[in-house]
Amino acid sequence: MNEIHVVTVFLYHTGKIALVRRSARVGTYQGRWSGISGYLEGDPDEHFPVEIAEETSLQRGDYTLLRKAEPVCVLDEELGRKWMVHPFLCEVADPSRITLDWENLELKWVAPLTIREINTVPGLWEVYETVSEIALENEISAFVQQLKEDKTSGARQLALFSLNFIANLCRISNAAKTEVLIADIARANDRIRSVRPSMIIIDTTLELLMRDIPRYRDISEAQSGIRALVQWHREELESAVEKSIEHLKDIIPDGAKVLLHSYSSSIEKALLILKDKGCSLVITESRPGLEGRRTATQAAELSLNVELITDASLFHILKDVDIVLMGADGIEKDGTVINKMGSAMIAWCAQALGAKVYILAERRKITLRDEAFPLEEGDPYEVWDSPPSGVSVKNIYFEKVPPACICWIILERGVVKPQEIMQMTV
Repeated sequence: MNEIHVVTVFLYHTGKIALVRRSARVGTYQGRWSGISGYLEGDPDEHFPVEIAEETSLQRGDYTLLRKAEPVCVLDEELGRKWMVHPFLCEVADPSRITLDWENLELKWVAPLTIREINTVPGLWEVYETVSEIALENEISAFVQQLKEDKTSGARQLALFSLNFIANLCRISNAAKTEVLIADIARANDRIRSVRPSMIIIDTTLELLMRDIPRYRDISEAQSGIRALVQWHREELESAVEKSIEHLKDIIPDGAKVLLHSYSSSIEKALLILKDKGCSLVITESRPGLEGRRTATQAAELSLNVELITDASLFHILKDVDIVLMGADGIEKDGTVINKMGSAMIAWCAQALGAKVYILAERRKITLRDEAFPLEEGDPYEVWDSPPSGVSVKNIYFEKVPPACICWIILERGVVKPQEIMQMTV
């Protein structure tokens, strides 16, 4: 089977692409619809403008290269040919400047999905998919679904996963211009932020990343530069919690009885400090996900004295507790802390019974936005998989802990009162 290399250019304008119908004078696929295409001569990046000029009369200043992709193999058993198609996507400023040559009979601007409905050259849709935004959207949708379904990772872990995704997006991107790549990242960030809105650290981290991206001139420089920037943000994110935990040594009394709620990657890392301080632990189950069991298991593996309790027995147990130590999924500008459902009840009860409430967090968990963040709800199935008719089940994942119930918020740069948060910049 002969291997033949060709270029195919999809012209784009206001959401539509240009398809041309091949004339009877061309060697193959007469009468079928195609992009601007021709046999490859030399470097694909240098040759595709030649095909555009020959078939449409457009010159380099009449269009902008947006995307390009790796060659796509299209087999035609009948002709005995293996077409290696090098795809390009270009935006046309003024379609009226197009003049067709003898190779094509007519041109029409269509919605991309039209490709799947008409008689085209072989593999045209598959070629378009690789050089369009479709591949990007599929990647984003898959990652967003992964975030949505992840009920075990903490907010900081999900922020790290999100940074990893952006780094991978740079690596696999079909963007041919820096501006297109950055727009793709911004689109991905918007989708990611929306799926776990109560986890403010995700929103803050992605916003800080976007602010730090410089004006790269070259696309390859941008791809490598943004990946390096992502790595810097990863390292800062990972080191922040270690610095916060160090402050625990100064404020946790030796031998204190400490209550922990739910699971937090920050609290997990703090268990060694609590062990060194000789603390005993009370850990809530944290229904309906029972994340407290995970925390209890990790604490027991470190030989800490651990007591697991049901959420409903909090008031009874809190009278003997010295410190309530919780993580945070987010912190609003007035010092309000967003954390797993049950956190506010614990904080109110602790305040009433004289136990101190400490929040272990990082500055990236402080929101950059003025508006209040919504509280996520989970699948009712997690609470009751088959409720009787007439019973509606609500499964709210997060709630807000009022600043008045919190003694200290422990950040990497020090220990602060909730009311001091509004003076801070992330």
